[in-house]
Amino acid sequence: MKKSIYLAFSLFTIFSLIAVAPSAFAAHGEGGMSATVENAAGSSTPGCEPDCFIPSTVVITVGGTVTWENTDTAAHTSSSGTPADGPDGVFDSSLIMAGGNYSHTFDTAGTYVYFCMVHPWMEGTVIVEAEAEH
Repeated sequence: MKKSIYLAFSLFTIFSLIAVAPSAFAAHGEGGMSATVENAAGSSTPGCEPDCFIPSTVVITVGGTVTWENTDTAAHTSSSGTPADGPDGVFDSSLIMAGGNYSHTFDTAGTYVYFCMVHPWMEGTVIVEAEAEH
């Protein structure tokens, strides 16, 4: 009985550590981690918030690339900035047609918010960490 409890506790601990530290098991690309963000199905209509971009927040390291894939049926953008202030010019995909994609490589640590200029309720965040933080 004690052996079963010990085994169950050990497995629980291992799976808990994996769940709370996904970045430790993420694939690292050249120069940093990469991430893919998809548009939620039907995100061209309000109501998908806060998950219009899936995932809505990604964490990469300096030199990493984020690729936005438009899996929706409508055209979208991925533009740095906020709906209230407009684009800030750090990156802008222009229109990504259905089935298309756009990639941007981040060379500076920081937090980058972005939105879809066509559908401003669609918002997301890219967190770029220095390599030493991982």
